[in-house]
Amino acid sequence: MGLMQQARVGTTMGYSLQVGALYPKRVNWPSSAANLVLSEQYVEIIYAFDGLTPGERTAFNSGSAAFAVVPGDRHLMWCYHFETPGKPGTRSTSLGWGDSPWEAYRQRDRTVGVPGRAGDPFTAHMVLVDSTTGIVEGLRMVTLDEGLADALRSAVARQLALPYDDAAASREVNEVYQRHPGTQSLLSEATAGQTIPALDY
Repeated sequence: MGLMQQARVGTTMGYSLQVGALYPKRVNWPSSAANLVLSEQYVEIIYAFDGLTPGERTAFNSGSAAFAVVPGDRHLMWCYHFETPGKPGTRSTSLGWGDSPWEAYRQRDRTVGVPGRAGDPFTAHMVLVDSTTGIVEGLRMVTLDEGLADALRSAVARQLALPYDDAAASREVNEVYQRHPGTQSLLSEATAGQTIPALDY
């Protein structure tokens, strides 16, 4: 992906993204986390990290990608991994495994939803941001298959069926982290996952 590649989604997104430019909204970026923006018209998954290396940027932009969903009653866990396979004489580079909680009631600026109907895949816009600068370091579009898409639909519907309770959601997330010391352990509770091959191999 070239440094000047842009992602433009017209009225459904309302803004444009460009590698090397600031993310167009003011955000207090965490040092290492993913955030989902889920609506019926548009899905954006933003990965914010500090101290990104060139290898990590390459892994995000063109490496293999793996995703999984672990649903709860009041949250879901989005699990992710990006890796560039090693060529002869070189080592692989990766970004992840990692996981981040997402709560429907914490999403702002857009009504929560998932594109399409049951059984439909959909496109997600992946954005890599340097959390120390707010600069977009990578853009990638992926198609989430019907299994992962339906798992997200089910997880979102499960949350919206309950009234907002921030304390209960926090307890639920904390219990998940107590059960699982890392993402590899957490994956045992995933209801769906998907692996996408590297783009350059």
